[in-house]
Amino acid sequence: MNRLTTLCGALSIVVASLAHAQDYSFQGFATADAMNQMHAAVRDSMLEPAAPGPQARATKPGTTGSYQSNRDISARVRAQFVQFVRQTSGEQAARQIGAVLEKGDPVASWASIVRENGLRPGNLGDALTAYWVLNWVMANQSDNTRQQTQAVLAQTRRAIATTPALARLDDAGRQEMAEVLMLNFLLQHAVYINAIQRGDQDLQRRLGQAAVTRFRKEMNIDLLGLELSNAGFVARP
Repeated sequence: MNRLTTLCGALSIVVASLAHAQDYSFQGFATADAMNQMHAAVRDSMLEPAAPGPQARATKPGTTGSYQSNRDISARVRAQFVQFVRQTSGEQAARQIGAVLEKGDPVASWASIVRENGLRPGNLGDALTAYWVLNWVMANQSDNTRQQTQAVLAQTRRAIATTPALARLDDAGRQEMAEVLMLNFLLQHAVYINAIQRGDQDLQRRLGQAAVTRFRKEMNIDLLGLELSNAGFVARP
């Protein structure tokens, strides 16, 4: 996940004023509880062997994670994102991020980055996979392959199919969760790539530690204790 898009390039310009850019929280969104449950389900799925045979099919509408996009939902998510930046980094940073989001298409930018790993917009599992893989990469100062990412995607889809809170979400809820993840991904990716391009190893280390702290606090999982393999995420022995 190392290709910059126009939007990510623009985001990297305002990175310096976003002291808390890597700590954007899901809390405050209508789907926060479902988001937390889904992360927990993904965590648990990584500690369990995959069931033999075909993947379990969803028994209720929506548990596949797919959704139809709605412009009003996208606008709401972006407005909440800008408000978060305003609260944590000030009015100037909020105006800068707001201007960047108005000029570009965050979903398209996200898609252009993750496409090489076989991920696509329109499904919550893809957005969740990209977010987990990026944070693992930052935490471990490593990289990922398409095969590894696809294996994680299988894990996230299995988790989504067995998350009760997700079954109660409609298209709007799934889209909101996915686009929150995408915006987190874009900002974190921009900061991280900016640090790599500038050779700022100290910032890379701090971003990695922030990812470790975030996942321990919000998901109760240690990214340093996970190995990214061709079977997906597995606990390191």
